[in-house]
Amino acid sequence: MRLRLFWKIWLGFWATFVLLSYGLWLYWSVQPDPTAIDWDAPRAAGTVLVASAAHALEEGGVAGLKRQIAAWPQIEQKRLSLRSGAGECSPTGKRELAIAVSSGGTGYCLRYATPALPKDDSDAVMPPDFLIATALAGLAFSAGLAWYLTKPIYQLRKGFDRLADGDFGVRLGPAMGRRRDEIADLAGDFDRMAEGLAELVAARDRLLHDVSHELRSPLARMRLASGLLRRDPARFETSLDRIDHEADHLDQIVGELLTLARFESGAERSEEYFEVVEILNIVLADVQFEAASQNVRIETDFRIEAGEDDWLVAGSGLLARRAVENVLRNAVRFSPRGEAIQMRLTRSGGNCTIFIEDVGPGIRAAEPRGLLKPFVQDRSPESAGYGLGLAIAQRAIAACAGTLDLANRNPTGLSVSITFPLALAHGRSV
Repeated sequence: MRLRLFWKIWLGFWATFVLLSYGLWLYWSVQPDPTAIDWDAPRAAGTVLVASAAHALEEGGVAGLKRQIAAWPQIEQKRLSLRSGAGECSPTGKRELAIAVSSGGTGYCLRYATPALPKDDSDAVMPPDFLIATALAGLAFSAGLAWYLTKPIYQLRKGFDRLADGDFGVRLGPAMGRRRDEIADLAGDFDRMAEGLAELVAARDRLLHDVSHELRSPLARMRLASGLLRRDPARFETSLDRIDHEADHLDQIVGELLTLARFESGAERSEEYFEVVEILNIVLADVQFEAASQNVRIETDFRIEAGEDDWLVAGSGLLARRAVENVLRNAVRFSPRGEAIQMRLTRSGGNCTIFIEDVGPGIRAAEPRGLLKPFVQDRSPESAGYGLGLAIAQRAIAACAGTLDLANRNPTGLSVSITFPLALAHGRSV
């Protein structure tokens, strides 16, 4: 594993530390201390020593001075000098103290060489030991931080490699342990992505299997009809009818697959408008014949005529009609004979909702929205079709900015709700 991140962290840490340290050092070195006092400790001590020596010399003469300084440190004794004579007694340097003393009628000049002030080391460079210790601490810190960051990143790279090789079962969540940070969130996103890809691949495989199965059956019947025609030319009309029927069957399957593909690619977008009530009236008129043939009633509780109120929706009326018709025909197909399908239209909060409720077997799946996926059939073991109706309906409604929801009824049956946003209620100009 490369250590580029480690060196970046270490160099960044080191540069930040040096700049911060010298910056603070410089700042505090140029700032005046308001509590500071101009205090010269060696000069003050020398003043006291010279005063005591002068007092001893004045009171006891040279002998008294010797007794006074006998207890001084040797270095302080060397700094004190005595000269007799009444001549001028003044300092000969900036650090020297001088005082004239008279004892026994004789004049003396006491001089004291004040030591220099300690050297001001405010401009001194940072001690080398401190620099080395800081470098080692920064090295350890950077190594730990780099390992903490690069270990999960390395696991992410391995996960992406396995995913690219087709292993859709790879999951990184358990490898993160107890981490609760952005990298752990990234691993969770990776797991969701892998799960989604696994579902897509499974759906693709299922799609290929189901499509091949659905296409093979009518093709086999067409081949059988053509074989019968060759053996018995007298069945010409019957065989041609069967071939036409199976060709229509194939055309229907291919047409629904193409429609689903257009919805998946987002090609079905429209700037048209349609009226919900008009769509419902057209669909009801078409499906009533099929429902009557199965002895199923369609009961409605809305009495709104087309154009009576603002029921305009932005979108393709053909798509909306296809979606509602798919849902309603689905309800007719699964409704027992003699039962009724309830169809309602409501309006609330700028949206209109179509409810289609039957008393059929309902949905066995724990997640009803699974029926909105292509080639999923879960309402009845004897159900016919290809599992594309609700999937196409859901995508057609989504193309009109609407939503489709499924829910089981109590004690039995399925409730489908289709919601469209009304154009004028959402500020759309017509």
